[in-house]
Amino acid sequence: MSLGGLPVSPPSSGRWHPAVSTRAPSHDRLATMADDIRQLVDPIHVAIRGRIETLPCLLDALNEALTPGSALTGPERRHPSDSAPPLRLDVLDASSTIQVGIAGWRTQLHLPSPPRDTDWYQATLHALVGAAPALAPSIADQLADDVRSWWRLAAVHTGWHPDDLLRLR
Repeated sequence: MSLGGLPVSPPSSGRWHPAVSTRAPSHDRLATMADDIRQLVDPIHVAIRGRIETLPCLLDALNEALTPGSALTGPERRHPSDSAPPLRLDVLDASSTIQVGIAGWRTQLHLPSPPRDTDWYQATLHALVGAAPALAPSIADQLADDVRSWWRLAAVHTGWHPDDLLRLR
């Protein structure tokens, strides 16, 4: 069934509503996306035995985790064996997925290139936070979903449990 050319679906109340949302991007959803980006690009502060420790942001920790022998952040620390490969392919795949996603959104939203003396991906993520409120709701939701998937990928591949990172907010 359609209403004015828009598909409709019956909600649980039995009344008919358009299936396409015309709402503005949710403030909570954008705030959650900004929190995800903050942990991707800003150092993470953790209280350990009464001291505040500053750990690298998730993107920096992911880059460090590419080579076995580099310390993983978070509760899980692994020591590579002598026969460890020179590169962790699972981390390379996660890092590449995140970088391609960031570059794709920058291109799609026609964001300007960050200055040369800054980390390109981190600066672009900051620009995405600024651009998100002006996006159509469905596009903002897709951006928030992508950022959440990058955040989860970076967290898991650097030894963090996502629930632990959520508690640090």
